[in-house]
Amino acid sequence: MNDSEKAKECLQRIVDLFKTGDIPKALAVATIPPQTDIPSTKWSLSNRILQFLADTSDARGFRQWQKADRKVKKGSKAFCILGPNSRVIKETDDKGVEAEKVIITGFHAIPVFRAEDTDGEPLLYEPATPPPLIDVAERFGLSVSYQTFASQYYGYYQGGTKRIVLGTHNAQVFFHELAHAAHERIEGQLTGGQVPSQEIIAELTAATLAQMYCPEANLGFSYKYVKGYAEKSKKTIERACLLVINTVGKILDEILRAALWVKEEVA
Repeated sequence: MNDSEKAKECLQRIVDLFKTGDIPKALAVATIPPQTDIPSTKWSLSNRILQFLADTSDARGFRQWQKADRKVKKGSKAFCILGPNSRVIKETDDKGVEAEKVIITGFHAIPVFRAEDTDGEPLLYEPATPPPLIDVAERFGLSVSYQTFASQYYGYYQGGTKRIVLGTHNAQVFFHELAHAAHERIEGQLTGGQVPSQEIIAELTAATLAQMYCPEANLGFSYKYVKGYAEKSKKTIERACLLVINTVGKILDEILRAALWVKEEVA
């Protein structure tokens, strides 16, 4: 496949997102608040969507990874983003003033590698401002860290090591994992894996906390998330939510009570 064909393939993948209806999710992930030390935050939106499609939040060229003291793993395959082909032309305005103008004539493919396909010095992705309720996580004895997300996951909670690991600065993802931790505090060790009832509980809790602490949050993703797990358990979304609503209330009480204690301690 030549360079032009690769570029066309990249564009087609973006077009296909519109056809499948997945573009809102792609846009949400691709517009995560920028982090100045990650080159892709300066990419065009189209290229950040291609990065999303590659299941990573940090991709760089071979030499860029070398500068970050990381090496691309043997056998790793690059994916391509788009670079503009341009040329400079001279134009003369009505007053006879000549000026140069850059025009885009097409695109070429640029190979980049995912962070997950590299080894070396650790990569840190801490947000400039921690999410709301981070003090609650600390009170629960949890560590919260950030890294690139792998596959379809934007975060996870590990009960054994008491860790929350996030691959996005979206506070709602943090709330979701914090809900898992609070759920475990109330009912004991949770079942491993993506258990529908546990995921619905965590997302309903996260959506509620997002309404309280992040009024600008878009809850459309939460609805689709809960609906998807309701369907997996062969229930309507209304039925699935009613079955867990009391547990969600207990988890919210656990988190908000801890937030109040933290506030009183600071005061």
